[in-house]
Amino acid sequence: MYFSFLGTSGALPSLRRDSTSIVFTGRDDAVLIDCGGSPLQKLLLAAVDPGRLSLVIITHLHADHAYGLPSLVQSLLLLRRTEPLRLACREEHAESVHALLTVFRLRGRPGMFPLVIEPVPARPESPVAGTSSFAISASPTEHGDMPSLALRVAPRGGAGTVVYSSDTAFCPAVVDLARGAHTLIHEATYSDRATARPGAHSTAAEAGMAAAAAGVTRLILTHIDAAHHDEVDAMAADARARFSGEVEVAEELVPYPL
Repeated sequence: MYFSFLGTSGALPSLRRDSTSIVFTGRDDAVLIDCGGSPLQKLLLAAVDPGRLSLVIITHLHADHAYGLPSLVQSLLLLRRTEPLRLACREEHAESVHALLTVFRLRGRPGMFPLVIEPVPARPESPVAGTSSFAISASPTEHGDMPSLALRVAPRGGAGTVVYSSDTAFCPAVVDLARGAHTLIHEATYSDRATARPGAHSTAAEAGMAAAAAGVTRLILTHIDAAHHDEVDAMAADARARFSGEVEVAEELVPYPL
């Protein structure tokens, strides 16, 4: 079992990094977390069979995390999928996810495979309906005026639990969710709080602080603003100054074993 980043950039992609999205591949299924542009192509480039997708989780409704969902559903329809696809999101976003798919006539059309929207309560460590390979829980995070979810993904019958912050400022809820996990994937949109938008995103140093507070073994930085794509070594150094464990900058389309 492993996970792969389909994108690692903030809202603005660059030639080297696309908007952040992660796929967890299990023994016989896969879970996609957030859905940016060209999701089917990215899954194929990551050597993940799109037919194995059983669950898609949308952490929040900023465009870079959700705009590829209709494209993914359309592609699966063209691939003649018949099995249901589950879509999990915060409970207050369920109606909007339904509306997004309806705009593209992907709800209730003849021959359409079932799409099952599963609202997640905005409570700490709420269970998300998992899969045969993964147990998943979620906690609400601090992301300005856009409600978001952090996720904890635990392989069934194995080690290597991973927590993903999604978009958030430094947030105690992420620290609590990550306690006892092996890996924290934390957004590091900015290199310096002085140049960051207050409240909505984290710096690499703050990601390091979260990893240290949670006591994880490994920190992976992602959701890096396009202005800092040439500064990732310095951002990793900022995180290492606050966290003594392993620090990496996320690489796209590379399998990370669980």
